[in-house]
Amino acid sequence: MSWVKEKTASIAGGPDARRAPSEEKNDLVFYLVTRFILVLVAVFAAESALAWLESVSLLDALRALTESTEAPQSLETTSAVAVIQWAWSMLQSAGSTSAFPAFGLARQSAALFITVAMILLLVAPLVAGAIVFSRMVVKKVRALQERREREIARNDAQRSQFITDVAHDLRTPLMAISGMAHALSDGVVRDEGMREEYLRSICEKSDKMSGLVNSVFDYTKLNGGAFELQKERIDLPQTLLREAAAAYTDAEEAGMTLTTFIPEDPCTVIADPVQIARVVSNLIANAVKHNGAGAEVSVLLVRQAAVAFVVVADTGAPITGDPEALFQPFTQGDTARSGSGGSGLGLSICKRIADMHGFDLAIAQPYGRFTKAFYLRCTVEQ
Repeated sequence: MSWVKEKTASIAGGPDARRAPSEEKNDLVFYLVTRFILVLVAVFAAESALAWLESVSLLDALRALTESTEAPQSLETTSAVAVIQWAWSMLQSAGSTSAFPAFGLARQSAALFITVAMILLLVAPLVAGAIVFSRMVVKKVRALQERREREIARNDAQRSQFITDVAHDLRTPLMAISGMAHALSDGVVRDEGMREEYLRSICEKSDKMSGLVNSVFDYTKLNGGAFELQKERIDLPQTLLREAAAAYTDAEEAGMTLTTFIPEDPCTVIADPVQIARVVSNLIANAVKHNGAGAEVSVLLVRQAAVAFVVVADTGAPITGDPEALFQPFTQGDTARSGSGGSGLGLSICKRIADMHGFDLAIAQPYGRFTKAFYLRCTVEQ
Protein backbone atom coordinates (compact mmCIF):
# COMPACT_ATOMS: atom_id res chain seq x y z
CA MET A 1 0.00 0.00 0.00
CA SER A 2 2.99 2.33 -0.24
CA TRP A 3 1.78 3.66 -3.57
CA VAL A 4 -1.48 4.74 -1.94
CA LYS A 5 0.38 6.81 0.66
CA GLU A 6 2.61 8.34 -2.02
CA LYS A 7 -0.36 9.25 -4.19
CA THR A 8 -2.27 10.65 -1.23
CA ALA A 9 0.77 12.67 -0.17
CA SER A 10 0.95 14.24 -3.62
CA ILE A 11 -2.73 15.13 -3.42
CA ALA A 12 -2.34 16.59 0.07
CA GLY A 13 0.60 18.68 -1.09
CA GLY A 14 -1.28 20.25 -3.98
CA PRO A 15 -2.26 23.92 -3.75
CA ASP A 16 -5.94 23.23 -4.31
CA ALA A 17 -6.04 20.81 -1.38
CA ARG A 18 -4.37 23.25 0.99
CA ARG A 19 -6.49 26.24 0.14
CA ALA A 20 -9.93 26.36 1.68
CA PRO A 21 -12.72 28.26 -0.09
CA SER A 22 -12.94 30.69 2.85
CA GLU A 23 -9.26 31.67 2.34
CA GLU A 24 -9.66 32.81 -1.25
CA LYS A 25 -9.02 36.52 -1.82
CA ASN A 26 -11.65 38.89 -3.00
CA ASP A 27 -10.54 39.49 -6.58
CA LEU A 28 -12.27 42.81 -6.98
CA VAL A 29 -10.89 44.36 -3.79
CA PHE A 30 -7.40 43.04 -4.48
CA TYR A 31 -7.53 44.39 -8.04
CA LEU A 32 -8.71 47.85 -6.97
CA VAL A 33 -6.16 48.19 -4.16
CA THR A 34 -3.19 47.13 -6.29
CA ARG A 35 -4.21 49.34 -9.21
CA PHE A 36 -4.78 52.32 -6.91
CA ILE A 37 -1.30 51.91 -5.44
CA LEU A 38 0.27 51.64 -8.90
CA VAL A 39 -1.55 54.74 -10.16
CA LEU A 40 -0.63 56.63 -6.98
CA VAL A 41 3.06 55.77 -7.38
CA ALA A 42 2.95 56.79 -11.06
CA VAL A 43 1.28 60.12 -10.23
CA PHE A 44 3.82 60.86 -7.48
CA ALA A 45 6.71 60.09 -9.83
CA ALA A 46 5.24 62.29 -12.57
CA GLU A 47 4.60 65.15 -10.13
CA SER A 48 8.18 64.98 -8.84
CA ALA A 49 9.62 64.94 -12.35
CA LEU A 50 7.48 67.87 -13.51
CA ALA A 51 8.28 69.89 -10.39
CA TRP A 52 11.98 69.37 -10.97
CA LEU A 53 11.71 70.33 -14.64
CA GLU A 54 9.77 73.46 -13.77
CA SER A 55 12.28 74.42 -11.09
CA VAL A 56 15.19 74.29 -13.57
CA SER A 57 13.43 75.77 -16.60
CA LEU A 58 10.11 77.58 -16.27
CA LEU A 59 10.90 79.18 -12.93
CA ASP A 60 14.01 80.84 -14.41
CA ALA A 61 11.88 82.25 -17.22
CA LEU A 62 9.30 83.50 -14.74
CA ARG A 63 12.06 85.13 -12.64
CA ALA A 64 13.43 86.84 -15.72
CA LEU A 65 10.01 88.24 -16.59
CA THR A 66 9.27 89.55 -13.11
CA GLU A 67 12.84 90.71 -12.23
CA SER A 68 11.79 91.20 -8.64
CA THR A 69 14.41 91.47 -5.96
CA GLU A 70 11.88 90.56 -3.35
CA ALA A 71 10.93 87.27 -5.06
CA PRO A 72 12.54 84.07 -3.87
CA GLN A 73 15.84 83.45 -5.59
CA SER A 74 16.10 79.69 -5.08
CA LEU A 75 13.92 76.62 -4.64
CA GLU A 76 15.30 74.04 -2.23
CA THR A 77 12.62 71.42 -2.89
CA THR A 78 11.01 70.08 -6.05
CA SER A 79 7.62 69.30 -4.55
CA ALA A 80 4.57 70.42 -6.48
CA VAL A 81 3.22 72.47 -3.56
CA ALA A 82 6.54 74.29 -3.18
CA VAL A 83 6.67 75.14 -6.89
CA ILE A 84 3.16 76.60 -6.82
CA GLN A 85 3.90 78.58 -3.65
CA TRP A 86 7.10 79.90 -5.22
CA ALA A 87 5.29 81.03 -8.39
CA TRP A 88 2.52 82.67 -6.37
CA SER A 89 5.02 84.56 -4.19
CA MET A 90 6.79 85.83 -7.29
CA LEU A 91 3.54 87.17 -8.72
CA GLN A 92 2.68 88.82 -5.42
CA SER A 93 6.14 90.38 -5.29
CA ALA A 94 5.82 91.55 -8.86
CA GLY A 95 2.42 93.05 -8.18
CA SER A 96 3.79 95.07 -5.26
CA THR A 97 6.47 96.70 -7.40
CA SER A 98 6.58 98.60 -10.64
CA ALA A 99 7.81 95.58 -12.55
CA PHE A 100 4.68 94.85 -14.55
CA PRO A 101 3.92 98.45 -15.53
CA ALA A 102 7.53 98.87 -16.54
CA PHE A 103 7.69 95.80 -18.70
CA GLY A 104 4.25 96.23 -20.14
CA LEU A 105 1.24 94.12 -20.69
CA ALA A 106 3.08 91.57 -22.83
CA ARG A 107 5.52 90.59 -20.10
CA GLN A 108 2.70 90.43 -17.56
CA SER A 109 0.69 88.14 -19.83
CA ALA A 110 3.72 85.95 -20.43
CA ALA A 111 4.35 85.63 -16.72
CA LEU A 112 0.73 84.75 -16.07
CA PHE A 113 0.79 82.23 -18.93
CA ILE A 114 3.90 80.52 -17.55
CA THR A 115 2.40 80.42 -14.06
CA VAL A 116 -0.86 78.91 -15.30
CA ALA A 117 1.10 76.44 -17.45
CA MET A 118 3.15 75.38 -14.43
CA ILE A 119 0.02 74.81 -12.37
CA LEU A 120 -1.69 72.91 -15.20
CA LEU A 121 1.38 70.72 -15.69
CA LEU A 122 1.36 69.85 -12.02
CA VAL A 123 -2.37 69.12 -12.06
CA ALA A 124 -2.16 67.03 -15.25
CA PRO A 125 -0.74 63.86 -13.59
CA LEU A 126 -3.55 63.94 -11.01
CA VAL A 127 -6.20 64.22 -13.71
CA ALA A 128 -4.52 61.58 -15.85
CA GLY A 129 -4.20 59.23 -12.86
CA ALA A 130 -7.87 59.69 -11.98
CA ILE A 131 -8.90 58.97 -15.58
CA VAL A 132 -6.69 55.89 -15.84
CA PHE A 133 -7.89 54.52 -12.50
CA SER A 134 -11.55 55.15 -13.34
CA ARG A 135 -11.13 53.34 -16.65
CA MET A 136 -9.51 50.41 -14.85
CA VAL A 137 -12.43 50.27 -12.43
CA VAL A 138 -14.99 50.47 -15.21
CA LYS A 139 -13.20 47.78 -17.22
CA LYS A 140 -12.95 45.45 -14.22
CA VAL A 141 -16.57 45.97 -13.16
CA ARG A 142 -17.73 45.43 -16.74
CA ALA A 143 -15.72 42.21 -16.96
CA LEU A 144 -17.19 40.99 -13.66
CA GLN A 145 -20.67 41.91 -14.82
CA GLU A 146 -20.21 40.05 -18.10
CA ARG A 147 -18.88 37.02 -16.25
CA ARG A 148 -21.82 37.12 -13.86
CA GLU A 149 -24.22 37.35 -16.79
CA ARG A 150 -22.57 34.35 -18.40
CA GLU A 151 -22.80 32.43 -15.13
CA ILE A 152 -26.47 33.35 -14.77
CA ALA A 153 -27.15 32.27 -18.34
CA ARG A 154 -25.26 29.01 -17.78
CA ASN A 155 -27.09 28.35 -14.51
CA ASP A 156 -30.43 29.07 -16.16
CA ALA A 157 -29.56 26.66 -18.95
CA GLN A 158 -28.49 24.02 -16.43
CA ARG A 159 -31.66 24.48 -14.40
CA SER A 160 -33.77 24.30 -17.54
CA GLN A 161 -32.01 21.11 -18.57
CA PHE A 162 -32.36 19.74 -15.06
CA ILE A 163 -36.10 20.42 -14.99
CA THR A 164 -36.40 18.76 -18.39
CA ASP A 165 -34.46 15.71 -17.19
CA VAL A 166 -36.45 15.47 -13.97
CA ALA A 167 -39.73 15.81 -15.86
CA HIS A 168 -38.61 13.08 -18.26
CA ASP A 169 -37.44 10.80 -15.45
CA LEU A 170 -40.74 11.29 -13.66
CA ARG A 171 -42.96 11.06 -16.69
CA THR A 172 -41.57 7.77 -18.00
CA PRO A 173 -42.13 5.71 -14.83
CA LEU A 174 -45.42 7.50 -14.17
CA MET A 175 -46.77 6.52 -17.58
CA ALA A 176 -45.58 2.95 -17.05
CA ILE A 177 -47.12 2.80 -13.57
CA SER A 178 -50.36 4.28 -14.84
CA GLY A 179 -50.54 1.79 -17.72
CA MET A 180 -49.81 -1.23 -15.55
CA ALA A 181 -52.18 -0.07 -12.80
CA HIS A 182 -55.01 0.37 -15.30
CA ALA A 183 -54.27 -3.03 -16.78
CA LEU A 184 -54.49 -4.63 -13.35
CA SER A 185 -57.58 -2.63 -12.43
CA ASP A 186 -59.41 -3.49 -15.66
CA GLY A 187 -58.60 -7.17 -15.30
CA VAL A 188 -56.61 -7.28 -18.52
CA VAL A 189 -53.83 -9.21 -16.81
CA ARG A 190 -55.24 -12.53 -15.67
CA ASP A 191 -52.09 -14.60 -15.28
CA GLU A 192 -50.96 -14.61 -11.65
CA GLY A 193 -47.27 -14.61 -12.57
CA MET A 194 -47.77 -11.63 -14.87
CA ARG A 195 -49.69 -9.78 -12.14
CA GLU A 196 -46.78 -10.25 -9.74
CA GLU A 197 -44.40 -9.01 -12.44
CA TYR A 198 -46.53 -5.90 -12.92
CA LEU A 199 -46.68 -5.24 -9.19
CA ARG A 200 -42.91 -5.66 -8.81
CA SER A 201 -42.32 -3.28 -11.72
CA ILE A 202 -44.69 -0.73 -10.17
CA CYS A 203 -42.77 -0.92 -6.88
CA GLU A 204 -39.40 -0.49 -8.61
CA LYS A 205 -40.51 2.51 -10.65
CA SER A 206 -42.20 4.18 -7.67
CA ASP A 207 -38.99 3.71 -5.65
CA LYS A 208 -37.03 5.34 -8.46
CA MET A 209 -39.37 8.32 -8.50
CA SER A 210 -39.19 8.58 -4.73
CA GLY A 211 -35.39 8.63 -4.86
CA LEU A 212 -35.41 11.36 -7.49
CA VAL A 213 -37.80 13.54 -5.50
CA ASN A 214 -35.75 12.98 -2.35
CA SER A 215 -32.58 14.08 -4.16
CA VAL A 216 -34.18 17.32 -5.27
CA PHE A 217 -35.55 17.91 -1.78
CA ASP A 218 -32.19 17.20 -0.11
CA TYR A 219 -30.30 19.49 -2.48
CA THR A 220 -32.77 22.31 -1.83
CA LYS A 221 -32.57 21.79 1.92
CA LEU A 222 -28.76 21.74 2.05
CA ASN A 223 -28.52 24.93 0.01
CA GLY A 224 -31.34 26.72 1.79
CA GLY A 225 -29.21 27.86 4.72
CA ALA A 226 -31.52 26.43 7.38
CA PHE A 227 -29.90 22.99 7.55
CA GLU A 228 -27.63 22.42 10.57
CA LEU A 229 -25.14 19.62 11.09
CA GLN A 230 -25.34 17.49 14.20
CA LYS A 231 -21.62 17.06 14.82
CA GLU A 232 -20.08 14.60 17.23
CA ARG A 233 -16.96 12.48 17.59
CA ILE A 234 -17.12 9.51 15.21
CA ASP A 235 -14.69 6.71 14.44
CA LEU A 236 -14.02 7.00 10.72
CA PRO A 237 -12.86 3.36 10.14
CA GLN A 238 -16.06 1.97 11.63
CA THR A 239 -18.18 4.22 9.42
CA LEU A 240 -16.31 3.16 6.29
CA LEU A 241 -16.51 -0.54 7.12
CA ARG A 242 -20.23 -0.29 7.80
CA GLU A 243 -21.01 1.50 4.53
CA ALA A 244 -18.76 -0.82 2.51
CA ALA A 245 -20.51 -3.86 4.00
CA ALA A 246 -23.90 -2.39 3.11
CA ALA A 247 -22.84 -1.92 -0.52
CA TYR A 248 -21.16 -5.32 -0.90
CA THR A 249 -24.30 -7.06 -2.21
CA ASP A 250 -25.00 -4.37 -4.81
CA ALA A 251 -21.42 -4.58 -6.09
CA GLU A 252 -21.58 -8.37 -6.26
CA GLU A 253 -24.87 -8.30 -8.18
CA ALA A 254 -23.33 -5.81 -10.64
CA GLY A 255 -20.45 -8.23 -11.26
CA MET A 256 -17.88 -6.06 -9.49
CA THR A 257 -15.34 -6.65 -6.74
CA LEU A 258 -15.56 -4.48 -3.65
CA THR A 259 -12.40 -4.33 -1.55
CA THR A 260 -11.42 -2.35 1.52
CA PHE A 261 -8.06 -1.15 2.83
CA ILE A 262 -8.96 0.40 6.17
CA PRO A 263 -6.51 0.36 9.11
CA GLU A 264 -7.92 -0.84 12.43
CA ASP A 265 -6.30 2.04 14.34
CA PRO A 266 -8.84 4.58 15.66
CA CYS A 267 -9.27 7.70 13.56
CA THR A 268 -11.63 10.22 15.13
CA VAL A 269 -13.20 13.15 13.31
CA ILE A 270 -15.77 15.72 14.39
CA ALA A 271 -18.64 15.37 11.96
CA ASP A 272 -22.30 14.61 11.47
CA PRO A 273 -22.33 10.78 11.43
CA VAL A 274 -25.46 10.57 9.27
CA GLN A 275 -24.19 13.01 6.64
CA ILE A 276 -20.65 11.59 6.48
CA ALA A 277 -22.08 8.10 6.10
CA ARG A 278 -24.28 9.49 3.36
CA VAL A 279 -21.26 10.87 1.48
CA VAL A 280 -19.38 7.57 1.70
CA SER A 281 -22.45 5.56 0.72
CA ASN A 282 -23.11 7.85 -2.24
CA LEU A 283 -19.53 7.61 -3.48
CA ILE A 284 -19.56 3.80 -3.32
CA ALA A 285 -22.99 3.60 -4.98
CA ASN A 286 -21.80 6.05 -7.62
CA ALA A 287 -18.79 3.86 -8.42
CA VAL A 288 -20.95 0.73 -8.65
CA LYS A 289 -23.56 2.48 -10.80
CA HIS A 290 -21.27 4.05 -13.37
CA ASN A 291 -18.82 1.18 -14.00
CA GLY A 292 -19.30 -2.04 -15.87
CA ALA A 293 -19.04 -5.64 -14.73
CA GLY A 294 -15.54 -6.80 -13.87
CA ALA A 295 -14.44 -3.47 -12.39
CA GLU A 296 -12.94 -3.27 -8.92
CA VAL A 297 -14.22 -0.73 -6.43
CA SER A 298 -12.01 -0.09 -3.41
CA VAL A 299 -12.60 1.88 -0.22
CA LEU A 300 -9.40 3.14 1.41
CA LEU A 301 -8.50 5.18 4.47
CA VAL A 302 -5.11 6.90 4.51
CA ARG A 303 -3.96 8.77 7.62
CA GLN A 304 -1.34 11.53 7.39
CA ALA A 305 -0.66 13.37 10.65
CA ALA A 306 -3.74 15.48 11.35
CA VAL A 307 -5.42 14.67 8.04
CA ALA A 308 -7.29 11.56 6.91
CA PHE A 309 -8.22 10.74 3.32
CA VAL A 310 -11.32 8.66 2.60
CA VAL A 311 -10.78 7.30 -0.90
CA VAL A 312 -13.28 5.48 -3.12
CA ALA A 313 -11.38 4.30 -6.18
CA ASP A 314 -12.26 2.04 -9.09
CA THR A 315 -10.74 0.44 -12.18
CA GLY A 316 -13.60 1.36 -14.50
CA ALA A 317 -13.55 3.70 -17.46
CA PRO A 318 -12.07 7.15 -16.77
CA ILE A 319 -14.17 10.28 -17.01
CA THR A 320 -13.69 11.85 -20.42
CA GLY A 321 -15.29 15.22 -19.65
CA ASP A 322 -14.25 17.78 -17.08
CA PRO A 323 -14.02 15.81 -13.80
CA GLU A 324 -14.54 18.88 -11.64
CA ALA A 325 -17.85 19.57 -13.40
CA LEU A 326 -19.28 16.49 -11.71
CA PHE A 327 -19.52 18.44 -8.45
CA GLN A 328 -21.64 21.15 -10.03
CA PRO A 329 -25.40 20.90 -9.55
CA PHE A 330 -27.51 19.64 -12.43
CA THR A 331 -24.42 17.99 -13.98
CA GLN A 332 -23.87 14.33 -14.75
CA GLY A 333 -20.50 14.51 -16.46
CA ASP A 334 -19.81 12.72 -19.73
CA THR A 335 -22.39 11.02 -21.91
CA ALA A 336 -21.61 7.61 -20.48
CA ARG A 337 -22.60 8.75 -17.02
CA SER A 338 -25.53 10.93 -18.03
CA GLY A 339 -27.07 8.04 -19.90
CA SER A 340 -27.28 5.93 -16.77
CA GLY A 341 -30.12 7.96 -15.26
CA GLY A 342 -30.29 9.96 -12.07
CA SER A 343 -30.75 13.61 -11.30
CA GLY A 344 -27.11 14.68 -11.41
CA LEU A 345 -27.35 15.94 -7.83
CA GLY A 346 -25.64 13.13 -5.93
CA LEU A 347 -22.08 14.40 -6.11
CA SER A 348 -23.10 18.04 -5.69
CA ILE A 349 -24.93 17.06 -2.49
CA CYS A 350 -21.81 15.24 -1.29
CA LYS A 351 -19.69 18.29 -2.13
CA ARG A 352 -22.04 20.54 -0.21
CA ILE A 353 -21.93 18.27 2.85
CA ALA A 354 -18.12 18.22 2.71
CA ASP A 355 -17.95 22.01 2.47
CA MET A 356 -20.29 22.41 5.44
CA HIS A 357 -17.91 20.26 7.50
CA GLY A 358 -14.86 22.20 6.33
CA PHE A 359 -13.64 19.10 4.48
CA ASP A 360 -12.63 18.84 0.83
CA LEU A 361 -14.12 16.48 -1.77
CA ALA A 362 -12.26 16.12 -5.05
CA ILE A 363 -11.37 13.65 -7.77
CA ALA A 364 -8.02 12.32 -8.97
CA GLN A 365 -7.43 10.27 -12.09
CA PRO A 366 -5.50 8.14 -12.35
CA TYR A 367 -4.93 7.10 -8.75
CA GLY A 368 -2.15 4.53 -8.53
CA ARG A 369 -3.38 1.35 -10.22
CA PHE A 370 -6.94 2.72 -10.28
CA THR A 371 -8.28 4.75 -13.17
CA LYS A 372 -9.96 7.30 -10.92
CA ALA A 373 -10.71 8.01 -7.28
CA PHE A 374 -12.95 10.34 -5.30
CA TYR A 375 -11.30 11.40 -2.05
CA LEU A 376 -12.65 13.17 1.02
CA ARG A 377 -10.02 15.11 2.94
CA CYS A 378 -10.94 15.25 6.65
CA THR A 379 -9.36 16.94 9.65
CA VAL A 380 -8.54 14.38 12.36
CA GLU A 381 -9.37 15.12 15.99
CA GLN A 382 -6.19 14.72 18.05
